[in-house]
Amino acid sequence: MATAQPSWTYWTNTFVAQLLQPVNCNALFTVGLIIITDIFPEDTKALAGAVFNTAAQFGTALGFAILQVISSVVTENKEVNEGEVTALLAGYRASFWTMFAFMILCTAISGLGLRKTGRIGLKRD
Repeated sequence: MATAQPSWTYWTNTFVAQLLQPVNCNALFTVGLIIITDIFPEDTKALAGAVFNTAAQFGTALGFAILQVISSVVTENKEVNEGEVTALLAGYRASFWTMFAFMILCTAISGLGLRKTGRIGLKRD
């Protein structure tokens, strides 16, 4: 979406972005739950999963707040020199580039997290 042009159709812009958006977020959440399943003993897995879910929800809220601030600051700075629509588009693009950077970070964290996990669910003697 950061490179999208308003004159392009939905199918060349937004549709592709919406297909790719959930991949990294869901991968990071799944990897986190796999690691929790592997690390914690049976009697504390539910508590660990609940804490992880709470931390994930807090991280989502914090991420949205960061994106809002970035978009607002860029829009406000551009609005003085350019029109309102152009300034809003610049703010949205800055937020989209930030989301892209977050997705790259999630991919790296997921890769590092799965590095030594091994096979989950195998019976251990």
